[in-house]
Amino acid sequence: MSRCHFDHSSSALCALDDGPLAGLRHRTVIDHRSGSEALALWQEEHEAGFHVPPHRHDCEEIIAVIEGEIEATLEQEVFPVGSGQSFLIAAGRLHGFRVVGGRPVRLLALFSSADPKIFKADGTESTPPWEGGPSDHLEA
Repeated sequence: MSRCHFDHSSSALCALDDGPLAGLRHRTVIDHRSGSEALALWQEEHEAGFHVPPHRHDCEEIIAVIEGEIEATLEQEVFPVGSGQSFLIAAGRLHGFRVVGGRPVRLLALFSSADPKIFKADGTESTPPWEGGPSDHLEA
């Protein structure tokens, strides 16, 4: 495989089955470790009812919903995002979402950094479970 071609299924899968993030399936497809200098791509699946607590990144993020529906929160605004729709999150903006509609959701998250940082709502940096952090990494 060349450094410009990536098979999503060959990326390591972080599957959480218990704790606050139970129901999350995460793959880091592309980031600084795979040779990217400016972008990262995550692939995620979330069970029905799953909730991503409010958090921030140090870069822009685009969330593209492939299947299912989420109710997104961006600062104080709440809006639906369904299959075939995306939303843009500016760097530093507080955001999160909840899976709605009774079905799991599949999405892609694209970041304008090859090494995106995650910050809890209180401003402290968080290490996600796929990087060795706790399964409650976004809880305040």
